[in-house]
Amino acid sequence: MNYMTMSFGDITWQANPTALKLQMGRALRETALPFAGSRLEDLGAKKRRVSGEGWFTGPDRLKRWQELSAVFAEGGAKFLQLPGQAPFLAVLEELRLLGEPGGDHVHYSFLFTEHRGPAGYKGGKAHRACAGESLWDYAARYEIPIEELHRVNLHIRDIACLEQGEEVRIP
Repeated sequence: MNYMTMSFGDITWQANPTALKLQMGRALRETALPFAGSRLEDLGAKKRRVSGEGWFTGPDRLKRWQELSAVFAEGGAKFLQLPGQAPFLAVLEELRLLGEPGGDHVHYSFLFTEHRGPAGYKGGKAHRACAGESLWDYAARYEIPIEELHRVNLHIRDIACLEQGEEVRIP
């Protein structure tokens, strides 16, 4: 199988890192139900994290390390391309120099975290909550699953007790 090389923004690895780990997960919440056990809610995918380590070798090894260090210092989200994966926006969260640069190599490690901005609201209605209302009230009123209502209202900190004037979006 012919894999592409890894890239981040304008940086392309001449040889892929020697170790690469892609971590994906789901955000789950378990709610205890009186006299009925519990219910597990799937709140959606967590942000992907990519970690690994590698070696820069050859006459330009220090230059490639410095370029990667400059991209880290610049910060911000850029497209990350991994072998066998579709590119996605990520932030270079950690970059480490492992040991001293040797005569013919630079050993490094990295950690990328997926960058996802808040989903845009595409629903039809928005309400201003009264103090003491909850998302559960709106879910019952509009016969919408609480998970779906929560998905479009991620800006709400406490779904059980809304603040006066807080915006509630209806999908």
